[in-house]
Amino acid sequence: MSGKMLEETKKLKEELKTLRQRWTSEEATATRWADRRNALNKQIKDLRSEAASLRERRDSINEKVKALKQERNQTRSVMQQNTERIKQLKEKLFLLHRKKPNKPPRTIKQEKDEIEWKIQTTSLTLQEEKPLVTKANQLKIQLDIHRQIIATKTQIAELQARMPPMNEKAEQFHTRLSELALQSQELHAKMNETRDKANSLQIEADKHHNKFVDYKEKSNQTRKEIGAIQRTMKNIQRKLYKVEEQEKLLQLKKTRSKMKAEAIEKLRRGQKLSLEEFKLLGEDEN
Repeated sequence: MSGKMLEETKKLKEELKTLRQRWTSEEATATRWADRRNALNKQIKDLRSEAASLRERRDSINEKVKALKQERNQTRSVMQQNTERIKQLKEKLFLLHRKKPNKPPRTIKQEKDEIEWKIQTTSLTLQEEKPLVTKANQLKIQLDIHRQIIATKTQIAELQARMPPMNEKAEQFHTRLSELALQSQELHAKMNETRDKANSLQIEADKHHNKFVDYKEKSNQTRKEIGAIQRTMKNIQRKLYKVEEQEKLLQLKKTRSKMKAEAIEKLRRGQKLSLEEFKLLGEDEN
C-alpha cells in the first residue's frame, strides 16, 4: 500500500516539476507581452499628445485665418463701395460736362460780377434790369456747374487715391492667408498622420494585450493545476503517514509478541528473566 502511494507521489512530483517549469515559462511570456504592450502604450500616449498639440496649433492658425478673412472682406467691401461711388461720380461728371459752359469759370465770374455791379450802381428801369438779372442768374448756374465739376473731380481723385493702399492691403491679406492656409493644411496632414500612426500602434498594443491575457490565463490555470497536485500530494502524505504508523504499530506488536513468547519459554525452562521480560508478561494481550 505504502509503495503504491510512494510511486504515485514520485509521479506527482515529476508532474509538479513540469507544471512549475510551464508556469514559469508562461509567466515570463506574459511579462514579455505586457512589456511590449506598455512600450507601445507609451508611444501611443506621446503620439496622441503630439496630435493634440498639432490640433491646437492648427486651430490657432485657423482663428487667425478667420480674423484675416474678416479684415480682407471688410477691405473688399470698402473698395467695392469706393468703386461704386467713383462710378456714380463719373456718371455725374459726364452729365455735368454735357452742361459745361464754353467759357472758363474766371470769365463767367468776371462777367457776372460786372452785371451785378451794374445792377447795383446804375439807375435802371424794370424793363432794363430784368434781362440783366436773368443773365446774372444764368451765369451763376454756369459757375455752379464749373464748381460741381471741380468738386466731383476732387472727390473722384480722393477716392482713387485710397484704392492703391487698399489694393496693397488686400494683396497682403491674400498672401498672408495663403501662407497660413498652407501651414494649417500641413499641420492638419501631420496631425492625421500622427493619429493614424497612434491608431495603428493601438491595434498592435491591443494584440499584445490579448497575448498577455491569454498567457496570464494559461499561467493561472497552470497555477490551479499546481495547487491541485500539491493538495493531492498532501493527502497522500497524510495517508502514507497513517499507513506507516499502522505498520510500525503492527511490527511493534509482532516484536513484543515474539519477546513475550521467548520470555514464557525461558520461564518454563527455569531461566532468569529480565525486567523488560517481566513487564511483557504482565501486560494485557491487547
